[in-house]
Amino acid sequence: MAFSAIHPVVGRIDATASDLGCGLDWNAVHKTRPRIALTCPECGHGVHAKVSSRKLRYFAHDPGRPDDCAWLNESLDHHLLKLALATAVRAAGWDAQLEVTGPDGTWRADVLARNLHEGDQFAWEAQLSPITDDDISARTERYWNDDVDVCWVSTSGRVPWIDVVPAVRVADAGQGTELTVADGVATFNYARGRWNAYEDLLLSEFVTRALRGQALFRTVGSRYRRIWSNLDRGYRRRAAVWTSQRSLDAEARHETMRQRQDIWRQQQAEQEQRAEQQRKQETEDRRQEEERQREIAREAERVRLAALREEQERQWAIEREERQRQQEADERRQRELAEAAEQERLRREREEYVAAQAWWKPVSAAQFDQFRAKVIDHLRQQGAIHVEFDSTKTTPADAYGVVVRDSREIRGVLRPSPASLHRLSRHITIFARNAREAALFTNTGKITSDRVIYFDLPEEEQLSLL
Repeated sequence: MAFSAIHPVVGRIDATASDLGCGLDWNAVHKTRPRIALTCPECGHGVHAKVSSRKLRYFAHDPGRPDDCAWLNESLDHHLLKLALATAVRAAGWDAQLEVTGPDGTWRADVLARNLHEGDQFAWEAQLSPITDDDISARTERYWNDDVDVCWVSTSGRVPWIDVVPAVRVADAGQGTELTVADGVATFNYARGRWNAYEDLLLSEFVTRALRGQALFRTVGSRYRRIWSNLDRGYRRRAAVWTSQRSLDAEARHETMRQRQDIWRQQQAEQEQRAEQQRKQETEDRRQEEERQREIAREAERVRLAALREEQERQWAIEREERQRQQEADERRQRELAEAAEQERLRREREEYVAAQAWWKPVSAAQFDQFRAKVIDHLRQQGAIHVEFDSTKTTPADAYGVVVRDSREIRGVLRPSPASLHRLSRHITIFARNAREAALFTNTGKITSDRVIYFDLPEEEQLSLL
């Protein structure tokens, strides 16, 4: 959507103007046969005149339009705001042209207002998309370099740069009424000494005042930047606002009055300071005398405390020596107990080793092989797959028995020494050759019968008959 187009005969035409800005009637370009060869001022592609459902006249691109045309990226709200600005400019008696590019191409105004009698120019920019303070300041500077005033207008709920460059925020009052200025304009209330936001000003009235120089964008005094808003029922912080010369003069008068008050308060403060200094001097004299008396008392107390500390330190030294002797005696007792416990452990291990040697001595290699075969048969009946024995060399950790495994999982211990049963896990299975050996295990009281599996193997080795 665009409001401007290039006519092959009269040049640039404006759909928002009643005479298209060149004395032509809308019907001269709308639905004509043959169709007028209109083109887009931005990209040069063909356009044709259209009327929206809202009776809004505009120019639409012909099929095959280029994707990089800047006007294609503008929203309907952006176009409607431009139209509202152009209408307000014309109502103020100024000429308004849309989408006008500067002489050197560094700027393109959404609406350029011209005073045809005096030659003044004023750009009105509809800024709805986010923009940084640096970017909008640089774009404003380009207008000023060409001696063109500018005002940025937004409908966003929050406009961060509203006091960085000349700008206002507008809002729709509803029920088809005209846009009003919701933020950016203020008047100074001398009685309250503050700026009040002017929030019910019609956009058309603001545009008229700005074009006539009755509304000026000026910096607010540093102590007056909290501006009261009736809509927000609170303060907005603004470094600059649009206002009248009358309000600027009122702020200046109030500032002069405040400065006089500051001077008077400063003089009062200096008088009070001198009186306070005199009171402080008198107080200091009394304090120094009292301090001298206290120092005498403190010195006597220091002497007393030094003697007391010396006595305490002597007593502490005696106590430290006693604690050191007691600690050394305790450490000796601990070493003696540890050595005795170690000797007892070694003695028990020797006794267990001797008992284990005696336990295994009656069993021949053939008897042990027979025993292992019984265990293998038993485990395979229980579902074992890969039965293996750790070693015939017994260790204290296994109670001097032989560990049997199934796929690396421990399934039990063969014939552990009864004297070393306390070394086994509570739940491990014990295999015995016969009922007598099983009884020896359970009679120790350290193994329950449900943990012992025994076979019917003879006590003596059976010789093969030839």
